[in-house]
Amino acid sequence: MSDRTMADRERELRMLAAVRAYLRDEEGPDLRIPTTAVDRVLDELHQTQTE
Repeated sequence: MSDRTMADRERELRMLAAVRAYLRDEEGPDLRIPTTAVDRVLDELHQTQTE
């Protein structure tokens, strides 16, 4: 079981959103960004909310 808290996951999501926004600003709106990391954090966040 992970020791990360909901606050940790929310902080990760904010960081990932900031990175994605930065990359889109630098590379343009057509940049395709894989969402694997975001999906993983959202899955963990959802799991902790349903436990």
